[in-house]
Amino acid sequence: MLLSSGARLGHYTILAPLGAGGMGEVWAAEDTRLKRKVALKVLPAVTADDTDPSTLREPLGRLARFQREAEAVAALTHPNIVTIYSVEEESGVHFLTMELVEGQSLDQVVTRGGLPLRQVLDIGVALADALVASHEVGIIHRDLKPGNVMLAGRERRVKVLDFGLAKLREGAAIEEETRATPITGEGRILGTVAYMSPEQAEGKHVDARSDLFSLGVVLFELSTGDRPFKGDTSLSVLSAILKDTPKSVTALRADLPREFARIVRRCLQKDPEERYQTAKDVRADLKELRAEVDSGELEAAPAAAGGMAAVAGTALGSASAELRAARPVSGIGSGEAALPHVQPARRRVPRWALGLGVLLVAAGAIAV
Repeated sequence: MLLSSGARLGHYTILAPLGAGGMGEVWAAEDTRLKRKVALKVLPAVTADDTDPSTLREPLGRLARFQREAEAVAALTHPNIVTIYSVEEESGVHFLTMELVEGQSLDQVVTRGGLPLRQVLDIGVALADALVASHEVGIIHRDLKPGNVMLAGRERRVKVLDFGLAKLREGAAIEEETRATPITGEGRILGTVAYMSPEQAEGKHVDARSDLFSLGVVLFELSTGDRPFKGDTSLSVLSAILKDTPKSVTALRADLPREFARIVRRCLQKDPEERYQTAKDVRADLKELRAEVDSGELEAAPAAAGGMAAVAGTALGSASAELRAARPVSGIGSGEAALPHVQPARRRVPRWALGLGVLLVAAGAIAV
């Protein structure tokens, strides 16, 4: 069934497309019974088809597994997780109804050089809090990325989308998965491969610690405007995830505190045993760092754009102050303060004055 604006799907009126991905199309719609706007996620036929043997990788069919997981996520009530209302079927079309979140996704707001530290910490705490709630009921996201996180409404509340539903893509071909959400730009890849944990990239069993690796990738990108693992193809990115050690965030942005770099580095450990073991631990460290920033114990520099220029400016100012304290400046003294490396012209001392000075020193010594 092809949907379009104005079409009807059961008691829902389709309003406008919101996006499309490997798990289906998302539409804004109006629930004519409850008189409210919702988001509809329409599943592709291959996902909904339980009769295709290729979809039966487990005893439980994909549609039944999808419904079970959707019901589990629907049981979550958390301010940072999108609310799922129902799992429905109409005329052979399987779809979800969920909270309509209006705002911007994180991949739309991240800037070159990164966001202000305080904003990164706010988002990080909210994401960790959402992961705590989901992990406590056994739900692993497996597709945490900026495109699946919204800043909703005037208050810019963090909302995580597609919670738990990415499990359905387990075992799917990488190239098939990467065609879901194109990301343009030289040296970039398609899709969500760049946010996978090493164990997920290798097709191994994943647990809640896989989401913590993805959280580290998101924090890295939000704070620097860049990704820790890059490549020209999906395979080269996967190779980087498995083998490469990313730069510290402080190497890309000098104003970030070392404690933040430590948190990101621990999230990005390739061995799950060396990562944070729970989202609660990540949340605790991020909240503690945010409290230090707010109290002034740890000052957050205002912008990444300043970077090393701000450090150089501080050093230059210190040198100027030392120069002014060392000797009084007259005449063009303001110019000397601005350019401390310019040496003032030295006056030549007459030889007779030097000789007189030696005689005076000698006479003083004899008197002593």
